[in-house]
Amino acid sequence: MNMMTKRYRRWLVGLSALLIATTLVSLQTGQLAIGPQAIGQLLIGQGQAQDALILVDFRMPRIIIAILVGFALAIAGEVLQSTTQNPLVDTGFLGINSGAGIAVLLFITFAADQGSQIFILPVLALIGALVSAVVIVIGAYQKSVGITANRLLLTGVAVSTCFSALMVLLTLKLSPDNYQFVMTWLAGSIWGSSWPFIWALLPWLLLTLPYIFSKSQTLDAFVLKPDNMRSLGVDFQKQRLYLIGAAVILAGASVSISGGIGFIGLITPHIARRIIGYQHRYQLLLTGLLGSCFLLVADTCGKLLSPTAEIPAGIIVALIGAPYFIYLLIKTK
Repeated sequence: MNMMTKRYRRWLVGLSALLIATTLVSLQTGQLAIGPQAIGQLLIGQGQAQDALILVDFRMPRIIIAILVGFALAIAGEVLQSTTQNPLVDTGFLGINSGAGIAVLLFITFAADQGSQIFILPVLALIGALVSAVVIVIGAYQKSVGITANRLLLTGVAVSTCFSALMVLLTLKLSPDNYQFVMTWLAGSIWGSSWPFIWALLPWLLLTLPYIFSKSQTLDAFVLKPDNMRSLGVDFQKQRLYLIGAAVILAGASVSISGGIGFIGLITPHIARRIIGYQHRYQLLLTGLLGSCFLLVADTCGKLLSPTAEIPAGIIVALIGAPYFIYLLIKTK
């Protein structure tokens, strides 16, 4: 076993332990505190019905969603950074989050019946993210050179700004209750905190994650120039579009349930590369686990800092992510 494999396994074990520890803390945290003894009694089937209701029906689904969404957003960020060959790319900067957001907002604004939103919102968010991605790809395409990373990023920023402005206009039409929901959603609150939201999210993850992991060698090849990739038998433009499409699906489905959480897809790939290097067969899983830990820790901190009026996880992530992004801007050539 070489040194890299040992290092990789140590980090996987460490991150898994952090995830378990944070889960235990998060189960006990909220408006109604539940101690470790009560959790232990529930595990052996001797707990109180009220504690079981809080833990099983409310807190555990929210924890699982935070883990899944953090994993998905981190992987989406890694794929986008690799395929665009730009270390400053994130789902938020490419307009994917805002595209998903405006689809959700349009549904909330104009739908007469919102009773089935659990399963409709992920689909609508995915459509919004795909529309945003198509607009960005068309805007970034040049007939002579195809899609360049810089044009892709600049077009993404422009589309994101446009959609954000449209969202502000649409909020003026909302009722007070819907306005409160949208503001909470935009702040990155994990609002989908029941088991049906997990079943709505899982199919999209099962559809895209195996495909992305199977393309680890293709992702490795994106560090090369297009001509060098073609010499290795890699269709540069086609593989880029397929992988960006998979990242869009991951981000769109995740954002529909978690709200407008940014920076996870920006930060975690950088940390993973510092730990294990650029080989995606190691980096992808490590990046995903870092994203899961990051979002779950942020959500738990939001509950610990303000148990009665929880701070949205997206705000905690932004407080960490924005300074780190500025640091990357300064350090990146």
